[in-house]
Amino acid sequence: MINEFSKALVEGRGAVFVGSGISTPSGVPGWQDLLRDMAVTRLRIQLKPDDDLPLIAQHIVNRTNNRAPLIAHFRDVLQKTYAHNVYHAILAKTNVKCLWTTNYDTLLEEAFRSQFKVTVRASDESISRGGRVPDIEVIKMHGCIEQSDAKDLVVTQEDYEDFFERRPATAHRLRQDLIDRQLLFIGYSYADSNIRNIAVEARRLGRRALRQHYIVLRREKKGTKEEVAAKQARQDLWLGDLSRIGIAACQIDEFSELENILEGIALRSRGHTVFVTGSHERDTTVATSHPRSVGERLAEEPGLVLLDGQSTGTSRDVTSAYMERCLHKRVDILPRLRLFSNPYAANPSFSNDAKLLPALREWRAPLMRAAQVVIVYHGGMGTEAEVQLAKDVGCLLLPVPERDGDLPSRMLDDPRIKAALEAADPAYVAKARSHYVSPEDVVACVKRMFSQ
Repeated sequence: MINEFSKALVEGRGAVFVGSGISTPSGVPGWQDLLRDMAVTRLRIQLKPDDDLPLIAQHIVNRTNNRAPLIAHFRDVLQKTYAHNVYHAILAKTNVKCLWTTNYDTLLEEAFRSQFKVTVRASDESISRGGRVPDIEVIKMHGCIEQSDAKDLVVTQEDYEDFFERRPATAHRLRQDLIDRQLLFIGYSYADSNIRNIAVEARRLGRRALRQHYIVLRREKKGTKEEVAAKQARQDLWLGDLSRIGIAACQIDEFSELENILEGIALRSRGHTVFVTGSHERDTTVATSHPRSVGERLAEEPGLVLLDGQSTGTSRDVTSAYMERCLHKRVDILPRLRLFSNPYAANPSFSNDAKLLPALREWRAPLMRAAQVVIVYHGGMGTEAEVQLAKDVGCLLLPVPERDGDLPSRMLDDPRIKAALEAADPAYVAKARSHYVSPEDVVACVKRMFSQ
Protein backbone atom coordinates (compact mmCIF):
# COMPACT_ATOMS: atom_id res chain seq x y z
CA MET A 1 0.00 0.00 0.00
CA ILE A 2 2.78 2.43 0.93
CA ASN A 3 4.59 1.86 -2.37
CA GLU A 4 1.48 1.98 -4.53
CA PHE A 5 0.00 5.10 -2.94
CA SER A 6 3.37 6.88 -2.85
CA LYS A 7 3.72 6.24 -6.57
CA ALA A 8 0.31 7.85 -7.12
CA LEU A 9 1.45 10.93 -5.21
CA VAL A 10 4.69 11.10 -7.21
CA GLU A 11 2.63 11.07 -10.40
CA GLY A 12 0.21 13.72 -9.09
CA ARG A 13 -2.84 11.43 -9.01
CA GLY A 14 -3.10 10.74 -5.28
CA ALA A 15 -5.20 12.40 -2.58
CA VAL A 16 -5.65 11.84 1.15
CA PHE A 17 -9.11 11.57 2.73
CA VAL A 18 -8.95 12.61 6.39
CA GLY A 19 -11.43 11.54 9.07
CA SER A 20 -12.00 12.59 12.69
CA GLY A 21 -9.48 10.09 14.06
CA ILE A 22 -6.67 12.37 12.84
CA SER A 23 -7.91 15.26 15.02
CA THR A 24 -8.65 13.16 18.11
CA PRO A 25 -5.03 13.18 19.44
CA SER A 26 -5.27 17.00 19.47
CA GLY A 27 -8.19 16.77 21.88
CA VAL A 28 -10.87 17.59 19.32
CA PRO A 29 -14.10 15.85 20.46
CA GLY A 30 -15.48 13.11 18.24
CA TRP A 31 -19.10 12.76 17.19
CA GLN A 32 -20.02 10.83 20.33
CA ASP A 33 -18.60 13.56 22.57
CA LEU A 34 -20.21 16.37 20.58
CA LEU A 35 -23.67 14.82 20.83
CA ARG A 36 -23.54 13.19 24.27
CA ASP A 37 -24.75 16.11 26.43
CA MET A 38 -27.49 17.17 24.02
CA ALA A 39 -28.68 13.58 23.70
CA VAL A 40 -29.19 13.54 27.48
CA THR A 41 -30.74 17.01 27.85
CA ARG A 42 -32.85 17.04 24.67
CA LEU A 43 -33.63 13.36 24.05
CA ARG A 44 -33.16 11.91 27.55
CA ILE A 45 -31.10 9.02 26.24
CA GLN A 46 -27.56 7.79 26.83
CA LEU A 47 -25.54 7.25 23.67
CA LYS A 48 -24.30 3.76 22.84
CA PRO A 49 -21.21 2.91 20.76
CA ASP A 50 -23.30 1.54 17.89
CA ASP A 51 -25.74 4.48 17.69
CA ASP A 52 -26.33 6.04 14.28
CA LEU A 53 -24.97 9.49 15.15
CA PRO A 54 -26.37 11.51 12.20
CA LEU A 55 -29.76 10.06 13.16
CA ILE A 56 -29.23 11.15 16.78
CA ALA A 57 -28.41 14.65 15.49
CA GLN A 58 -31.59 14.54 13.42
CA HIS A 59 -33.65 13.62 16.52
CA ILE A 60 -32.15 16.60 18.39
CA VAL A 61 -33.13 18.98 15.57
CA ASN A 62 -36.58 17.40 15.26
CA ARG A 63 -37.39 18.25 18.89
CA THR A 64 -37.57 21.97 18.14
CA ASN A 65 -37.47 21.92 14.33
CA ASN A 66 -34.49 24.22 14.69
CA ARG A 67 -30.88 23.28 13.95
CA ALA A 68 -29.40 26.51 15.33
CA PRO A 69 -28.84 25.25 18.92
CA LEU A 70 -27.05 22.12 17.69
CA ILE A 71 -24.78 24.10 15.33
CA ALA A 72 -24.12 26.70 18.06
CA HIS A 73 -23.02 23.87 20.37
CA PHE A 74 -20.70 22.52 17.66
CA ARG A 75 -19.18 25.98 17.15
CA ASP A 76 -18.62 26.51 20.90
CA VAL A 77 -16.70 23.25 21.15
CA LEU A 78 -14.82 23.16 17.83
CA GLN A 79 -13.71 26.79 17.68
CA LYS A 80 -11.53 26.40 20.74
CA THR A 81 -7.76 26.35 20.27
CA TYR A 82 -6.37 22.88 19.57
CA ALA A 83 -2.74 22.02 18.86
CA HIS A 84 -1.56 20.19 15.74
CA ASN A 85 -0.51 16.60 16.35
CA VAL A 86 2.04 14.25 14.81
CA TYR A 87 -0.35 13.16 12.03
CA HIS A 88 -0.86 16.75 10.87
CA ALA A 89 2.91 17.28 10.95
CA ILE A 90 3.61 14.22 8.80
CA LEU A 91 0.88 15.07 6.30
CA ALA A 92 2.42 18.53 5.93
CA LYS A 93 5.69 16.83 4.91
CA THR A 94 3.96 14.66 2.31
CA ASN A 95 3.99 15.54 -1.37
CA VAL A 96 0.21 15.70 -1.58
CA LYS A 97 -1.61 18.43 -3.46
CA CYS A 98 -5.23 17.57 -2.60
CA LEU A 99 -6.77 16.57 0.72
CA TRP A 100 -10.42 15.76 1.34
CA THR A 101 -11.85 15.81 4.85
CA THR A 102 -15.19 15.27 6.56
CA ASN A 103 -13.89 17.15 9.62
CA TYR A 104 -15.32 20.53 10.56
CA ASP A 105 -12.22 21.74 12.46
CA THR A 106 -9.45 23.79 10.84
CA LEU A 107 -6.38 21.88 12.07
CA LEU A 108 -5.62 20.27 8.71
CA GLU A 109 -5.36 23.46 6.68
CA GLU A 110 -3.54 25.26 9.51
CA ALA A 111 -0.84 22.57 9.54
CA PHE A 112 -0.02 23.38 5.91
CA ARG A 113 -0.35 27.16 6.14
CA SER A 114 2.88 27.53 8.10
CA GLN A 115 4.79 26.72 4.88
CA PHE A 116 2.37 26.66 1.96
CA LYS A 117 -0.44 28.55 0.30
CA VAL A 118 -3.66 26.67 1.01
CA THR A 119 -6.95 26.86 -0.88
CA VAL A 120 -9.91 25.71 1.24
CA ARG A 121 -13.10 24.66 -0.51
CA ALA A 122 -15.90 24.25 2.05
CA SER A 123 -18.94 24.95 -0.10
CA ASP A 124 -20.44 24.13 -3.47
CA GLU A 125 -19.82 27.69 -4.57
CA SER A 126 -16.08 27.50 -3.82
CA ILE A 127 -15.78 24.23 -5.76
CA SER A 128 -17.79 25.60 -8.69
CA ARG A 129 -15.56 28.67 -8.78
CA GLY A 130 -12.52 26.46 -9.32
CA GLY A 131 -9.34 28.32 -10.22
CA ARG A 132 -5.67 27.50 -9.92
CA VAL A 133 -4.46 26.02 -6.64
CA PRO A 134 -1.01 27.45 -5.73
CA ASP A 135 0.18 24.66 -3.41
CA ILE A 136 -2.43 22.74 -1.39
CA GLU A 137 -6.15 22.20 -1.88
CA VAL A 138 -8.28 21.16 1.11
CA ILE A 139 -11.84 20.12 0.26
CA LYS A 140 -14.10 20.15 3.34
CA MET A 141 -16.84 17.82 2.18
CA HIS A 142 -19.17 18.48 5.14
CA GLY A 143 -18.37 22.15 5.62
CA CYS A 144 -16.09 24.18 7.88
CA ILE A 145 -16.90 25.27 11.42
CA GLU A 146 -15.43 28.73 10.71
CA GLN A 147 -16.47 29.35 7.11
CA SER A 148 -19.81 27.59 6.64
CA ASP A 149 -23.30 28.83 7.47
CA ALA A 150 -25.40 26.68 9.80
CA LYS A 151 -27.42 25.35 6.87
CA ASP A 152 -24.27 24.31 4.99
CA LEU A 153 -22.80 22.01 7.66
CA VAL A 154 -23.59 18.35 6.99
CA VAL A 155 -24.68 17.13 10.43
CA THR A 156 -28.08 15.44 10.48
CA GLN A 157 -29.50 12.37 8.78
CA GLU A 158 -31.41 14.64 6.41
CA ASP A 159 -28.18 16.41 5.47
CA TYR A 160 -26.58 13.07 4.59
CA GLU A 161 -29.62 11.87 2.64
CA ASP A 162 -29.81 15.06 0.57
CA PHE A 163 -26.07 15.61 0.19
CA PHE A 164 -25.77 14.72 -3.50
CA GLU A 165 -28.78 16.88 -4.40
CA ARG A 166 -27.95 19.91 -2.27
CA ARG A 167 -24.21 19.94 -3.06
CA PRO A 168 -24.00 18.89 -6.73
CA ALA A 169 -20.60 20.50 -7.40
CA THR A 170 -19.03 18.74 -4.43
CA ALA A 171 -20.67 15.48 -5.47
CA HIS A 172 -19.37 15.86 -9.03
CA ARG A 173 -15.85 16.60 -7.80
CA LEU A 174 -16.00 13.55 -5.51
CA ARG A 175 -17.07 11.35 -8.41
CA GLN A 176 -14.24 12.66 -10.57
CA ASP A 177 -11.63 12.09 -7.88
CA LEU A 178 -12.91 8.58 -7.21
CA ILE A 179 -12.34 7.88 -10.90
CA ASP A 180 -9.20 9.94 -11.60
CA ARG A 181 -7.26 9.80 -8.34
CA GLN A 182 -6.07 7.14 -5.94
CA LEU A 183 -7.42 7.94 -2.46
CA LEU A 184 -6.05 7.00 0.96
CA PHE A 185 -8.64 7.12 3.77
CA ILE A 186 -7.20 7.68 7.25
CA GLY A 187 -8.81 8.52 10.58
CA TYR A 188 -11.99 6.51 9.94
CA SER A 189 -13.35 3.65 11.99
CA TYR A 190 -15.43 0.62 11.11
CA ALA A 191 -18.82 1.62 9.67
CA ASP A 192 -18.10 5.34 10.23
CA SER A 193 -21.18 7.23 9.07
CA ASN A 194 -18.96 9.77 7.33
CA ILE A 195 -17.51 7.18 4.98
CA ARG A 196 -20.91 5.71 4.18
CA ASN A 197 -21.78 8.39 1.61
CA ILE A 198 -18.44 7.95 -0.09
CA ALA A 199 -18.87 4.19 -0.28
CA VAL A 200 -22.36 4.64 -1.75
CA GLU A 201 -21.01 6.91 -4.46
CA ALA A 202 -18.13 4.54 -5.21
CA ARG A 203 -20.66 1.76 -5.59
CA ARG A 204 -22.63 3.85 -8.10
CA LEU A 205 -19.45 4.45 -10.09
CA GLY A 206 -18.32 0.83 -9.85
CA ARG A 207 -18.71 0.13 -13.55
CA ARG A 208 -16.54 3.06 -14.56
CA ALA A 209 -13.11 1.58 -13.74
CA LEU A 210 -12.32 3.22 -10.42
CA ARG A 211 -8.72 3.33 -9.34
CA GLN A 212 -7.61 1.22 -6.39
CA HIS A 213 -8.23 3.14 -3.16
CA TYR A 214 -7.01 2.30 0.35
CA ILE A 215 -8.27 2.66 3.90
CA VAL A 216 -6.16 2.27 7.05
CA LEU A 217 -8.13 1.33 10.14
CA ARG A 218 -7.68 -0.40 13.45
CA ARG A 219 -8.93 -3.92 14.05
CA GLU A 220 -11.81 -4.25 16.49
CA LYS A 221 -10.25 -5.25 19.83
CA LYS A 222 -12.46 -3.98 22.68
CA GLY A 223 -14.57 -6.34 24.77
CA THR A 224 -14.49 -9.99 25.76
CA LYS A 225 -12.98 -12.60 23.50
CA GLU A 226 -16.43 -13.49 22.15
CA GLU A 227 -17.37 -9.83 21.65
CA VAL A 228 -14.12 -9.10 19.82
CA ALA A 229 -14.62 -12.13 17.56
CA ALA A 230 -18.15 -10.99 16.71
CA LYS A 231 -17.01 -7.42 16.01
CA GLN A 232 -14.13 -8.59 13.84
CA ALA A 233 -16.46 -10.84 11.87
CA ARG A 234 -18.73 -7.88 11.12
CA GLN A 235 -15.74 -5.69 10.32
CA ASP A 236 -14.40 -8.30 7.89
CA LEU A 237 -17.76 -8.42 6.12
CA TRP A 238 -17.76 -4.64 5.82
CA LEU A 239 -14.19 -4.62 4.50
CA GLY A 240 -15.15 -7.27 1.97
CA ASP A 241 -17.88 -4.97 0.72
CA LEU A 242 -15.44 -2.06 0.49
CA SER A 243 -13.08 -4.26 -1.52
CA ARG A 244 -15.90 -4.96 -3.95
CA ILE A 245 -16.15 -1.23 -4.73
CA GLY A 246 -12.42 -0.62 -5.00
CA ILE A 247 -11.34 0.26 -1.44
CA ALA A 248 -8.68 -2.11 -0.08
CA ALA A 249 -8.07 -2.27 3.68
CA CYS A 250 -4.78 -2.07 5.54
CA GLN A 251 -5.57 -3.10 9.13
CA ILE A 252 -3.45 -2.08 12.10
CA ASP A 253 -3.56 -3.07 15.77
CA GLU A 254 -2.55 0.29 17.25
CA PHE A 255 -2.90 3.87 16.03
CA SER A 256 0.87 4.29 16.47
CA GLU A 257 1.29 2.10 13.38
CA LEU A 258 -0.44 4.78 11.33
CA GLU A 259 2.39 7.17 12.16
CA ASN A 260 4.93 4.75 10.67
CA ILE A 261 2.79 4.25 7.57
CA LEU A 262 2.46 7.99 6.98
CA GLU A 263 6.19 8.55 7.57
CA GLY A 264 6.93 5.92 4.92
CA ILE A 265 4.57 7.60 2.47
CA ALA A 266 5.90 11.11 3.21
CA LEU A 267 9.37 10.45 1.78
CA ARG A 268 8.38 7.99 -0.94
CA SER A 269 5.72 10.43 -2.18
CA ARG A 270 8.53 12.64 -3.46
CA GLY A 271 10.01 9.98 -5.73
CA HIS A 272 13.74 9.66 -6.44
CA THR A 273 14.23 13.42 -6.35
CA VAL A 274 17.39 15.37 -5.55
CA PHE A 275 18.01 19.05 -4.96
CA VAL A 276 21.50 20.53 -4.64
CA THR A 277 22.07 23.71 -2.65
CA GLY A 278 25.18 25.75 -1.96
CA SER A 279 26.73 29.17 -2.36
CA HIS A 280 25.68 31.30 -5.32
CA GLU A 281 29.41 31.97 -5.81
CA ARG A 282 31.78 29.00 -5.70
CA ASP A 283 34.93 29.51 -3.59
CA THR A 284 37.94 29.15 -5.91
CA THR A 285 40.08 27.79 -3.05
CA VAL A 286 38.14 24.50 -3.19
CA ALA A 287 37.65 22.13 -6.09
CA THR A 288 35.07 23.74 -8.41
CA SER A 289 34.80 20.59 -10.53
CA HIS A 290 33.16 18.56 -7.74
CA PRO A 291 29.55 19.82 -8.22
CA ARG A 292 29.76 19.33 -11.99
CA SER A 293 31.00 15.77 -11.53
CA VAL A 294 28.13 15.07 -9.15
CA GLY A 295 25.68 16.43 -11.74
CA GLU A 296 27.14 14.20 -14.45
CA ARG A 297 26.91 11.10 -12.29
CA LEU A 298 23.36 11.87 -11.14
CA ALA A 299 22.36 11.94 -14.81
CA GLU A 300 23.59 8.35 -15.13
CA GLU A 301 20.99 7.12 -12.59
CA PRO A 302 17.79 5.92 -14.33
CA GLY A 303 14.63 7.36 -12.86
CA LEU A 304 16.39 10.00 -10.79
CA VAL A 305 14.83 13.47 -11.06
CA LEU A 306 16.87 16.60 -10.40
CA LEU A 307 15.04 19.63 -9.01
CA ASP A 308 16.22 22.90 -10.51
CA GLY A 309 15.70 25.82 -8.14
CA GLN A 310 16.95 28.33 -10.72
CA SER A 311 19.86 29.27 -8.49
CA THR A 312 23.31 30.46 -9.54
CA GLY A 313 26.67 29.11 -8.36
CA THR A 314 26.85 25.58 -6.97
CA SER A 315 23.34 24.52 -7.86
CA ARG A 316 23.70 25.84 -11.41
CA ASP A 317 26.97 23.93 -11.86
CA VAL A 318 25.25 20.67 -10.93
CA THR A 319 22.17 21.34 -13.05
CA SER A 320 24.15 22.39 -16.14
CA ALA A 321 26.34 19.27 -16.00
CA TYR A 322 23.27 17.09 -15.41
CA MET A 323 21.47 18.53 -18.44
CA GLU A 324 24.54 18.27 -20.67
CA ARG A 325 25.04 14.61 -19.79
CA CYS A 326 21.36 13.79 -20.34
CA LEU A 327 21.41 15.51 -23.72
CA HIS A 328 24.68 13.80 -24.65
CA LYS A 329 23.10 10.43 -23.87
CA ARG A 330 19.95 11.49 -25.77
CA VAL A 331 17.82 11.06 -22.68
CA ASP A 332 14.48 12.90 -22.64
CA ILE A 333 15.17 15.74 -20.22
CA LEU A 334 11.51 16.62 -19.49
CA PRO A 335 10.78 13.78 -17.04
CA ARG A 336 14.29 14.03 -15.53
CA LEU A 337 14.30 17.72 -14.57
CA ARG A 338 11.69 19.74 -12.66
CA LEU A 339 11.83 23.53 -12.48
CA PHE A 340 10.86 25.66 -9.48
CA SER A 341 10.78 29.43 -9.80
CA ASN A 342 13.13 31.46 -7.62
CA PRO A 343 12.31 35.19 -7.42
CA TYR A 344 15.01 35.38 -4.75
CA ALA A 345 17.66 34.88 -7.45
CA ALA A 346 16.36 37.70 -9.63
CA ASN A 347 18.62 40.19 -7.85
CA PRO A 348 22.04 39.01 -6.57
CA SER A 349 21.87 41.49 -3.68
CA PHE A 350 18.95 39.53 -2.21
CA SER A 351 21.35 36.77 -1.23
CA ASN A 352 22.85 38.94 1.48
CA ASP A 353 19.62 40.50 2.75
CA ALA A 354 18.55 38.77 5.98
CA LYS A 355 15.19 40.56 5.91
CA LEU A 356 14.21 38.52 2.85
CA LEU A 357 14.89 35.10 4.38
CA PRO A 358 11.21 34.57 5.38
CA ALA A 359 10.27 35.19 1.74
CA LEU A 360 12.91 32.68 0.65
CA ARG A 361 11.39 30.03 2.93
CA GLU A 362 7.96 30.68 1.44
CA TRP A 363 9.24 30.48 -2.14
CA ARG A 364 11.30 27.36 -1.45
CA ALA A 365 8.68 25.37 0.49
CA PRO A 366 7.11 23.62 -2.58
CA LEU A 367 10.58 22.69 -3.86
CA MET A 368 11.73 21.20 -0.56
CA ARG A 369 8.52 19.25 -0.10
CA ALA A 370 9.19 17.71 -3.53
CA ALA A 371 12.78 16.71 -2.66
CA GLN A 372 13.63 13.41 -1.02
CA VAL A 373 17.41 14.08 -0.80
CA VAL A 374 19.06 17.49 -0.51
CA ILE A 375 22.81 17.60 -1.24
CA VAL A 376 24.43 20.47 0.63
CA TYR A 377 27.64 22.29 -0.29
CA HIS A 378 28.95 25.27 1.64
CA GLY A 379 26.95 28.47 1.40
CA GLY A 380 25.83 31.58 3.22
CA MET A 381 22.63 32.61 4.95
CA GLY A 382 20.45 31.64 1.98
CA THR A 383 21.86 28.11 1.93
CA GLU A 384 21.47 27.83 5.70
CA ALA A 385 17.83 28.91 5.40
CA GLU A 386 17.24 26.25 2.74
CA VAL A 387 18.87 23.60 4.93
CA GLN A 388 16.65 24.52 7.87
CA LEU A 389 13.56 24.39 5.66
CA ALA A 390 14.67 21.00 4.29
CA LYS A 391 14.92 19.72 7.88
CA ASP A 392 11.49 21.12 8.72
CA VAL A 393 9.77 19.34 5.83
CA GLY A 394 11.57 16.03 6.41
CA CYS A 395 14.12 15.89 3.57
CA LEU A 396 17.12 13.57 3.83
CA LEU A 397 20.20 15.79 4.06
CA LEU A 398 23.54 14.87 2.49
CA PRO A 399 26.30 17.35 3.44
CA VAL A 400 29.45 17.52 1.31
CA PRO A 401 32.22 18.97 3.54
CA GLU A 402 35.17 20.54 1.78
CA ARG A 403 37.06 22.26 4.60
CA ASP A 404 37.04 22.81 8.36
CA GLY A 405 34.15 24.88 9.65
CA ASP A 406 32.09 25.01 6.47
CA LEU A 407 28.33 24.50 6.64
CA PRO A 408 28.37 20.78 5.66
CA SER A 409 31.00 20.06 8.34
CA ARG A 410 28.81 21.69 10.97
CA MET A 411 25.83 19.68 9.74
CA LEU A 412 27.66 16.45 10.61
CA ASP A 413 27.41 17.50 14.27
CA ASP A 414 23.60 17.52 14.07
CA PRO A 415 22.48 14.23 15.74
CA ARG A 416 19.48 13.83 13.46
CA ILE A 417 21.47 14.33 10.24
CA LYS A 418 24.34 12.17 11.46
CA ALA A 419 22.00 9.31 12.50
CA ALA A 420 20.24 9.28 9.12
CA LEU A 421 23.57 9.26 7.27
CA GLU A 422 25.03 6.48 9.39
CA ALA A 423 21.91 4.39 8.87
CA ALA A 424 22.23 4.79 5.09
CA ASP A 425 26.00 4.80 4.53
CA PRO A 426 28.41 4.66 7.53
CA ALA A 427 31.44 4.75 5.21
CA TYR A 428 30.29 8.10 3.81
CA VAL A 429 30.26 9.67 7.28
CA ALA A 430 33.83 8.55 7.93
CA LYS A 431 35.01 10.05 4.63
CA ALA A 432 33.04 13.26 5.21
CA ARG A 433 34.77 13.73 8.55
CA SER A 434 38.06 13.91 6.67
CA HIS A 435 36.58 16.65 4.44
CA TYR A 436 36.87 14.67 1.28
CA VAL A 437 34.20 12.67 -0.47
CA SER A 438 34.36 11.93 -4.15
CA PRO A 439 31.44 12.54 -6.53
CA GLU A 440 31.07 8.75 -6.70
CA ASP A 441 30.70 8.67 -2.89
CA VAL A 442 27.98 11.32 -3.02
CA VAL A 443 25.91 9.53 -5.67
CA ALA A 444 26.37 6.14 -3.98
CA CYS A 445 25.05 7.62 -0.73
CA VAL A 446 22.07 9.13 -2.55
CA LYS A 447 21.18 5.70 -3.92
CA ARG A 448 21.43 4.13 -0.46
CA MET A 449 19.16 6.85 0.94
CA PHE A 450 16.57 6.08 -1.72
CA SER A 451 16.62 2.38 -0.85
CA GLN A 452 16.03 2.80 2.90
